[in-house]
Amino acid sequence: MEGKFLQSFKIARIMGIPIELHITFILLLVVVFYFWGLEGLILYMFLFTSVVLHELGHSYVAKKYGVKIEKILLLPIGGMAMMSEISKEGEFKIAIAGPLVSLVLGSVLLGISTVTDYTLAEYPLFQTVGGLNILLGVFNLLPAFPMDGGRVFRSLLSKLTKMSYVKATKLASTIGQYFALLLLIFGLINFNVILVLIAIFIYFGASQEYRALVADTLFENVPAKDIMSKNIVYVNSEDTVDDVLNLMLENRFLGYPVREDGKIVGTITLNEISSSVAKTTKVKDIMSPPVMVPPNAALNELIRGMTNTDRVYVIDGENILGIISKTDLVRTLSILGLKNNQ
Repeated sequence: MEGKFLQSFKIARIMGIPIELHITFILLLVVVFYFWGLEGLILYMFLFTSVVLHELGHSYVAKKYGVKIEKILLLPIGGMAMMSEISKEGEFKIAIAGPLVSLVLGSVLLGISTVTDYTLAEYPLFQTVGGLNILLGVFNLLPAFPMDGGRVFRSLLSKLTKMSYVKATKLASTIGQYFALLLLIFGLINFNVILVLIAIFIYFGASQEYRALVADTLFENVPAKDIMSKNIVYVNSEDTVDDVLNLMLENRFLGYPVREDGKIVGTITLNEISSSVAKTTKVKDIMSPPVMVPPNAALNELIRGMTNTDRVYVIDGENILGIISKTDLVRTLSILGLKNNQ
C-alpha cells in the first residue's frame, strides 16, 4: 500500500520481490471483462503474466549486482521494476535481461502454437501471447530511451567507444525523442489513440532520462560539508514538547537533533510535535531516528537519503559537524541549476 489512500496492493512475492497491482489496473480488468467477457480477461492476464516475467528478468540480474528491488508494480500501460540505482558495470546485462526473457518466452509459445492452441475471445491464445512477447522484446530493444534498448545502447557506446556516459545518454535520449515524434505522427494519421499516448510517454521519458543524469553528474561533485549549516542547536531526550516549542519560537528552527549522553539519538521536528497532544510529552517518546552522512557524501546521495526525513546530520566519527535541512538542499539545488544554465 502506498500513500494515504489505497493505490496498489500486493498480490504475490517472487524471489523475495513484492508484486503489486495498481488500483487503475483493477479498473482496466473490469473494462476488459465488460467488453470481452471471461475469455478476454483470461487472455489479458496471460499477457500481463508475460510482463511480470519480463520485469523479473531485469530484477534477477539486478540482484546479482547487489541492486535492491523494492517491488514490481503492474500498471495498465505495463510493468515497472522499482529498484535502487544501477551501476554502470551491470547496466548492460540488467537492461538486456528483460527483452531476452520476452523473446525466449515468445519463441516457446509460438512453437507450442504450431502443435496445439486454444481460442480465447476469438484469438489463438499461445500464438497471440507469443507474438506479443516477441513484439515486446523487439520494441524494448530499440536503441532509444526510455526503452531497455536505450540503456543497452548507452552501455555499449560508453564501453566500446571513447564517448562519455553523458554523451551516450544524450544520443540515446535524442533517438528516443525522434522515434516518439515519428510514432506520434503515425498515430495521428491513423487516429490511433494508443500509439499517441505511447509516443507522448516515450518522448517525455527520453528527455527525463538525460536531464536526470546531467543533474546527477552535477550534484555528485558537491559534498555535504560544503552546504551544511554549522549553527547547531540541540534538545535533550528528556525535554518536553513545551520545551521544544519554546526553543522553536526563540531560534526560528523547526527541527533539532536530539542528544542523550552526548550522542545524537534522534530528530524532533514540528511534524512529530503536531501529532502530540500533551505538552508534557517527552521528546524521546515522539522523536524519529536520525539520518547521518559523512562529510564527503555527495549531494545526489543526500537527495536520495532525504526522501523520508526533513534533515540529515553530517558526522565525523561521533562528532556532529553540521546539519542539512530540506530547505538547505532546495536552496543549493536552485543555485546549481541557475549556474548550470548560464
